[in-house]
Amino acid sequence: MSAPGSELLRLTGRGHHEIRATHDRTLELTADTDITGRATCVLGVGAAVAGSAPPGIAGPVDITISAGGASAVVRAVANSAWRPGGSAVVRRSGVRLANTMATDADATARDLPRSLALALTDPAVDVEVVVRRGVAEGPVLVLFRSGDDARLAAERAAADVVVVGERGWDAGLSALGGGGRVLAVDADGFAAAALESGGRPSVEVLGVAPELAVAAVCGRRAPVVVAGAVGKKELARVVSAYPAAVVVFRVPGAGLGGALDAAVKAVGTRAGAVGVDERPVWGVVEELRLLEPRGEVWCALEPVVEDVGGEVGAPEEFIVGLLGQGVSATTVVRALAGVPGWSRKRAYDEVLRLSGK
Repeated sequence: MSAPGSELLRLTGRGHHEIRATHDRTLELTADTDITGRATCVLGVGAAVAGSAPPGIAGPVDITISAGGASAVVRAVANSAWRPGGSAVVRRSGVRLANTMATDADATARDLPRSLALALTDPAVDVEVVVRRGVAEGPVLVLFRSGDDARLAAERAAADVVVVGERGWDAGLSALGGGGRVLAVDADGFAAAALESGGRPSVEVLGVAPELAVAAVCGRRAPVVVAGAVGKKELARVVSAYPAAVVVFRVPGAGLGGALDAAVKAVGTRAGAVGVDERPVWGVVEELRLLEPRGEVWCALEPVVEDVGGEVGAPEEFIVGLLGQGVSATTVVRALAGVPGWSRKRAYDEVLRLSGK
């Protein structure tokens, strides 16, 4: 990992007479050469990379924006999926889109000094953005499941310790305990070990869908059952049927507390994860109930019993039992399709056979 303060990337652009710098959620250096006054987040146009650039950047960064003798520093978290060469957006939120260079910013366009904002309105002024390695504010665990080589290289460069497979676990756990950033590549079970150690790092899961991202931080090598969108009663039945699996379901944020209560009442589950993107939040149920997320979220619940090997339960018995308790055939198919060894077609055919349809 490069030392804090070392330069990672330098971008250049120029000012524009329509720059307002009043947006309260983002700031942007755009590759476009012209804008209108509606682009209130833009700080410079004609963005280009100055000199050489890495394939991507990751981890905490300090972003210095300079123009006309004025400057400001924004602290954020780089998005390793972003590629230098186009527009660079910095967001206050954690949303990572293709043009998002960094998220979790402590300042946006509106927060910049007015002397800097005024300088940016001059079309003749040079705008410079320098991205340097920042200092982490706490332990971070990055689980790399899949992705391109550029993203993996960026994450390696930002990590204090890299865990690969079963190698490096002790060093990784020690680094997390000291507030470091650890990259775990194809290291099944390491997330559970890290969370059980008491360090409680922030977690990023790269390269998988949101429903698998929440599952990745729950349970040690446990099978995953994806139930999809289910009501409280159906959720209770599914978690009861698969006590040795990580059960994943989708729920409106406003209904998260009720769903968790139903699961706890059914099987006494204690912990899980909630998320909508690459950064799920892990915690005990009492903590997850306090999140109050917006929109729909994915939630994963940890197993309540140890897996004794083989398939999860007796499929025919559980299918008949779930259908008999009123669980919809669609929900049962989704759940079975998430079990190792069960394709969606196999699940569909089996449910049709046992339901008599």
